[in-house]
Amino acid sequence: MAAKHDKIVNILGVPVAVLDMDSLVALLEEMISAPGCATAYGVNAHSLNLTCQYQDFLKALLGADLIYADGASLLLAARVLGGYLPEKLTTTDIWPRLCPLAVARGYRYFFLGGEPGLAERARDRALKEYPGLQIVGTYHGYFDLDDDGPVARINAAAPHILWVGMGEPRQALWVETWRQHLQAQLILTCGGMFKIVAGELERVPHKWRQRGWEWLYRLWQEPATWRRYLLGLPAFGLRVLASRFLKPGGVPLE
Repeated sequence: MAAKHDKIVNILGVPVAVLDMDSLVALLEEMISAPGCATAYGVNAHSLNLTCQYQDFLKALLGADLIYADGASLLLAARVLGGYLPEKLTTTDIWPRLCPLAVARGYRYFFLGGEPGLAERARDRALKEYPGLQIVGTYHGYFDLDDDGPVARINAAAPHILWVGMGEPRQALWVETWRQHLQAQLILTCGGMFKIVAGELERVPHKWRQRGWEWLYRLWQEPATWRRYLLGLPAFGLRVLASRFLKPGGVPLE
């Protein structure tokens, strides 16, 4: 199991690693090579808001080997709190960096999550985009957290990287429950990424991502998520300001 990253910014009680994309990819490769089953989670404002509602989710995050900033709001929060995060590390940007390496190194993937059929559609499109990529198994995300069926399927395939896309807090809680039983080198949580890999949800254009407007593009694509952005982002900002000026140390506010 890989050691925890030692250079972090504490945002609302969550240790976020100070990494750019190159150093993140290099660290993920180290984690794949290390013994045991390592975990890496991307967090954003929505994730950190959820830690107020679900203490078991916060516990799961704190048990991860690596937490990285999957959101422009965390870069701003780090500056407010007197720290610095060099780059937004969106999981959909990590994917195209890892796939050519996976082909070259022979890393095996397993997709877990989404409605029945989505992981298979993502697999089929990924294999066309990255010839030689090894995707050794898929499983949908519609099961009880105490169901060991997915674990048996994953262990039979023995992937190097297990991509878990079930949204928060469910995906982190599942990993926390089953991590010690999994035969995988690295677990990466990826939210709704399978829809993008499958071509069923458009990837946010580069200019929008550069400017930190990914949330606005997502809101346009999926209006039903308006509470997450229009209420969640201001709430996150207020919590960060409160932790900076009223509650040093990043104590979450209810």
